[in-house]
This record gives sequence, C-alpha cells and structure tokens, in this order.
Amino acid sequence: MSDSERVLIVRDALAPNHFYVVVALALFGFASIWPYYPAIGAGFAFIGLLVALDDVIEYMAGFPTPLDQVWKGDIFSAIKIIE
Repeated sequence: MSDSERVLIVRDALAPNHFYVVVALALFGFASIWPYYPAIGAGFAFIGLLVALDDVIEYMAGFPTPLDQVWKGDIFSAIKIIE
C-alpha cells in the first residue's frame, strides 16, 4: 500500500457520515434520557457507542464489520424489495 493510499484511508475515517449521528445519539441518551429513565438512557448510549465503534473499525481498517454485513445482506435487501 502506498503512502497516498494510507492518507486516503485516514481521510475516509474522518469523513462526516453516520459516525457523528450515532455519537450524537449516544450523547442524547446519556444526557437527556438517563436522568429520568436510566435503563433506556444507558441503552441509547451503549448502542450509539457500539455503532460508532463499528463505523470507526470499518473506515480505519477497511474490514467488513458485522453491522455492515447485516446492512448489506438483510436490511438493504428488504428495503429494495419494499421499494
């Protein structure tokens, strides 16, 4: 892998995508929901952080991750059928 390809991969990891959305979901769950409903707020925060971690691994390492495989294999196929 050349240096320019390595730089491109790092830039892709910083691209604005659903990573920011799931981090916002985790923060929302922690800050807004947790004080009133601790179990639900913890669930939002935990799921948001897991999806963010999955996204970071996918973009930094280039490996297909479990959520990516579920999206491509099941969810996206179901959406195409519905359309």
